[in-house]
Amino acid sequence: MSDQNLIIIGKNSYIGGYFTKYAVDNSNNVISLSSKDCNFLESEQVEKFFRKINNNQPYTIVCFAGISRLLANSFDSYNENIKIVNNLIKYGQQTNLQSIIYFSSVDVYGSKPCLPIGEQSKIEPDSWYGLAKYSSEWMLISSGEVKCPVTILRIPGIYGNAPNDRSVIRKIASSIKNEQRVYIKGSGQNLRDYVFLGDLCNLLELLIPLQYHGIINVATGQSHAIIDLANLVAEISQIQFEVIHQPPEVEREFDLRFDTQKLMSLVPNFRFTSLEEGIRSYFQESRQNSTGE
Repeated sequence: MSDQNLIIIGKNSYIGGYFTKYAVDNSNNVISLSSKDCNFLESEQVEKFFRKINNNQPYTIVCFAGISRLLANSFDSYNENIKIVNNLIKYGQQTNLQSIIYFSSVDVYGSKPCLPIGEQSKIEPDSWYGLAKYSSEWMLISSGEVKCPVTILRIPGIYGNAPNDRSVIRKIASSIKNEQRVYIKGSGQNLRDYVFLGDLCNLLELLIPLQYHGIINVATGQSHAIIDLANLVAEISQIQFEVIHQPPEVEREFDLRFDTQKLMSLVPNFRFTSLEEGIRSYFQESRQNSTGE
């Protein structure tokens, strides 16, 4: 990735912040933006930013920016997510764009997907957030407005010990460490696919040079129940815990399991970090502190 010129939009987000550090360490030319540097909801700021970019160099844009489902899931947040992408499309093409990588979500498949989920599975968003992500995908890849290759990455659950981590695994690890209990909504049997944050950065390094035009589900192909995650955390930490069952989130009571053939065809030698190894990242720092290492 050292020869790539990158523009990272959303450097203060959980994934964006981690990838920004990774990119700065591995690339010679990285421009990273937070909303304070350039608010993509403000068209004048976006136009001004891209007008300053050196057009003699080709750039790849990696876009993490957006209003997450955890922050807001409303008609207003839908409009804001669309506005971010609209400004990216409208003004981003003022520069010499080599490609765009856009972070979408598996929420585009809705809460009743047929399993396993592939890139050709039925799109049926049932939230403002999922609809915003799918609308943004269409704008970038199907509208004809963007002239460079666009890689859409549909992301499931991401986890890993880093700032702004709000993942389910982080919450489980934290509650077991600090309270010796874990809070499970519903039965805890719903299946999810969890991708380690470091793996996502390694995948980006492989995908950026490919300039692939299309949609990719980023998933390990291995799904796990929440209660099994809790038991694995307890095994790794060697902490006994109490399960506190809470009322289920009815809209999140469904399984996710993915067909990863597309991803593996593009990066055939890539191997994901095991869930056990990834979870250990939440305990390494505390163990080093306790041993004085």
